[in-house]
Amino acid sequence: MDAGNSLWTGRPVFSELGSRLPLSLELGIITSMLSLLIGVPLGVIAAVKRETPIDYVARIFAIGGLAVPNFWIGILLILALVTFFDWVPPLGYKGPLEDPQAHFQQMIWPALAPTWRSNSCSLTRSSMLEVMREDYVRTARAKGLRNSTVITRHVLRNALLPVVTIVGISVAGIIGGTVIMETVFSLPGVGRYMVTAITQRDYPVVQTLVFIFAIAYALANLLVDLSYMFLDPRIRLR
Repeated sequence: MDAGNSLWTGRPVFSELGSRLPLSLELGIITSMLSLLIGVPLGVIAAVKRETPIDYVARIFAIGGLAVPNFWIGILLILALVTFFDWVPPLGYKGPLEDPQAHFQQMIWPALAPTWRSNSCSLTRSSMLEVMREDYVRTARAKGLRNSTVITRHVLRNALLPVVTIVGISVAGIIGGTVIMETVFSLPGVGRYMVTAITQRDYPVVQTLVFIFAIAYALANLLVDLSYMFLDPRIRLR
């Protein structure tokens, strides 16, 4: 497949993407992992501690993140770092092998900002509460199983199905968040490249990136569908 050359730089589009794609993939993977590592445990705790101060704090945290746009979170994050810690992310991009510490400082903040907007916490909580009312959960408790065993082996596994579904749907949001965060934090990734291409009306680049984003979204949803087999033994490919 030949995507042609950029109208602005004259270089092949795939050559430009090859140098920018690893950064965007890393940022997207870190964002997805953080949203699950923070949102799912927080949702589980909120469901187990229902109608307690912990539950209220978790719900306020989750709803507040959904109500705030990504770019505003990023700008406030930079402002807070500058104001309270007198620190700004390094201006020149540093690769993971070139300077691991500077690379970590550049990647952690743009990954944390979209994480707050993830709705995995709210969805995990509501799904957990629904599963905890099922008959097999009451049977497990009646058998004398410990509460931690019931939660981890019987409730959480079944409650993760809607969460995994949302992960696939949220790929589009992660891509959009990556575009915004790369622009706000001046990271030379695919998202910032697309913003620059749109501004310069570099149509071969824009068309190629839209095509790649569509393929990524379709593949993510395919992987989500395949993961159902491992989470729910009742689901099998026929």
